[in-house]
Amino acid sequence: MFRKKTVVALGLIVICTFFFMIQYLLKFLPSIEPPLKSNYEKIKEEIYKELYRLTLKSPIQSLNKTEVFLSNLQDIAELWQLNYEKLWLEAQTWPSGNQLTNISSPNIGKVWLALKTAKILKADVDTRGTQLKLLLTLKGNQQCVFKPQWYDKSRLIEGPVYAGKDRYGSEITAFYLSVLLDKPLVPLSVERTLSLKYDIMPVASKRLLNTSFEINNRTCVYGKCYYCHKEDPVCDDNQNSLTGAVILNVKKSFSNYRSPWQRTYKKGKLAAWEIDPNYCKKVKSKLTKKRIFDLIDIAVFDFLIQNGDRHHYETFEDSIVWVDNGKGLGNPYVQHIDILAPLYQCCMMRRKSWLSLQYLAGGTLSKYLKLMPDIQNVLTDAHLKALEERLRLVLATVEYCRRSGDRL
Repeated sequence: MFRKKTVVALGLIVICTFFFMIQYLLKFLPSIEPPLKSNYEKIKEEIYKELYRLTLKSPIQSLNKTEVFLSNLQDIAELWQLNYEKLWLEAQTWPSGNQLTNISSPNIGKVWLALKTAKILKADVDTRGTQLKLLLTLKGNQQCVFKPQWYDKSRLIEGPVYAGKDRYGSEITAFYLSVLLDKPLVPLSVERTLSLKYDIMPVASKRLLNTSFEINNRTCVYGKCYYCHKEDPVCDDNQNSLTGAVILNVKKSFSNYRSPWQRTYKKGKLAAWEIDPNYCKKVKSKLTKKRIFDLIDIAVFDFLIQNGDRHHYETFEDSIVWVDNGKGLGNPYVQHIDILAPLYQCCMMRRKSWLSLQYLAGGTLSKYLKLMPDIQNVLTDAHLKALEERLRLVLATVEYCRRSGDRL
């Protein structure tokens, strides 16, 4: 049998040996931290360095198409003069491989006004997606999607980039932004105030009525979707009104695909693109160059409005369309650079897209946004400043790619 002193000595030797072994491993073995986490922070730092070096020039040219759009938007008519059937028929001819909205149409102002004012003939729940939406049929037999207002425009959404409910103002801003980028791939979206009690309930479907109730004489609905619950309804205010975005329903068949840059939506679990610094090479081996260009275009667009929830994307005639933009405008004081991963990992961009971004630099973006109807109802000054900063960050990311030797 071992003596007590011998046992104690052996124990101390084992403990000391273990301690020194741990110190050795921590000092000499490579870090086990996920490689892209540090790589992303390095890229982010380099992009901000380019931002500080960035010099913006005066706009290269005027935004002629935007000027035409604004002029046509003001060319509206008296309500009694609107031919709803004719306007809806024209709007359904707009979608093609490079647009969902014809921003040069002389009648776009009339279609815009019709969306805001046409009588609601039918109302139903829209079960597509995970957020509460209503499917409305307007006079002239045109369907549209109504996304209600959940937050005041100054509300800051805390948490991950995909946190919170849809912001109706993000849909409206997204449409105007697509016009300014000369990429009218967003359906026409307008602000509209309606009444659940007087406009919706009298023409509601049975399944919509089944999700409606009253609280203190205020009509409420909770709809039918993944996150829809009776404990979390949207309601008329004390004046029996509810504001939201009315989005023209495009009667076309879209194809749906999972985004290569989809997030895991699980805390502490990174996606492949967040781990592999050479991830774009794998994407290039699976997708066409056109599709990658499209994904980079929509990544830039999403970054400007800070929509980090593009887990899937939809295409029409082999072009990605920019639909479902409600998760933007969450927090103007936070910039999620990783939304630009398709750009800084692939270092590719269409020349047309690059020129469009340059045209908007130096304050032109906010200048023209301020001219858009109802924009003051959905955008704060902080959001306008954030959009300008994000535009500069996109330009800085392009410079980062050039400086790092990657081709653009």
